[in-house]
Amino acid sequence: MQLNKNKLIAKALEVAAKAHYGDMRKGKEDTPYIIHPVEVAMILQENGTKEEVIAAALLHDTLEDTDLTEEELKGIFNSRITEMVIGASEELEDRESTPWEERKEHTINYLKTINDIDIKYIACADKLANIRSMIRDYDEIGDELWTIFNRGYKKQKWYYESLVDSLNQLEGVKMYEQFKLAVKYLFAHKEVNA
Repeated sequence: MQLNKNKLIAKALEVAAKAHYGDMRKGKEDTPYIIHPVEVAMILQENGTKEEVIAAALLHDTLEDTDLTEEELKGIFNSRITEMVIGASEELEDRESTPWEERKEHTINYLKTINDIDIKYIACADKLANIRSMIRDYDEIGDELWTIFNRGYKKQKWYYESLVDSLNQLEGVKMYEQFKLAVKYLFAHKEVNA
């Protein structure tokens, strides 16, 4: 499936690109943020998910990290896509002032208990894209990577290993198996070089 041949996915890409315009990813280099949701969408496409799931993946950080509102999203897309975007977002009242550990505990517990498999797919693809980005950066800059994030190596290790456990309902799904291996690789790699 090519993204530009699918109207739903093309519209989601357009909305996400506008919403994230000018935003950059954390990491070794300044990378336009839109690269991340596109990578998440590609992972889901490679895993055979439905068009609506891929569209929601393109939009998964819009409510959390941009000025796009839930009402605007509902006005453009169907309720299922909006529901998945909301489900894939950190749903905390005061996210900005909530400590990192508390936000991550919330995410871990939420992913353990959510029954919506499509939201778990989006979360898994999102976390896989994140860990792949971290591996690319670690291969380039080594331990300097841990200074880029809100928390260092130990907390990142705890978080990602907890995510592997939270998403274990996806055991046997290609992206989940890749995620497990990537987490093991990154954090074992660091321990070998410590």
